[in-house]
Amino acid sequence: MILTDINLLVYAYNTKDERFPIAREWFEELMNGSDTACFCWETINGFIRISTNKHAMPNPFSLRESFDIVREWLDSENALFLKPSLNHFDQLRKTSSSANAIGKLYSDAILAAYAISSNATIASTDRNFRLFDGLKLINPLEK
Repeated sequence: MILTDINLLVYAYNTKDERFPIAREWFEELMNGSDTACFCWETINGFIRISTNKHAMPNPFSLRESFDIVREWLDSENALFLKPSLNHFDQLRKTSSSANAIGKLYSDAILAAYAISSNATIASTDRNFRLFDGLKLINPLEK
């Protein structure tokens, strides 16, 4: 199970980004492969927020286009929408505390808690995820 961070989702759809070709190829392999592609509200809302922002993307998507992209992900046979488990709050507290995840780092702690609770691996280029104990992490753009 792979929970893709927002940064990789954006790279896979921002054709003007130098990371686009590799990120897109990796994401398409994930969506069409045998691994389970995991999503949660934080990744979905983050993708929509950034992909429709003209200051973040040179060619932003319309709101409708972004929603259509996300719908396509969620309709995939190997997609799984992660919901907070009964112990999610406790896991979030533990994960956040272990890395002193305050401010901007707290957003990463939320995804880390989802991944740890679900036994998923985070796919991200963000090195901050290395701060979380017990988190499995891959960077598909690193060779």
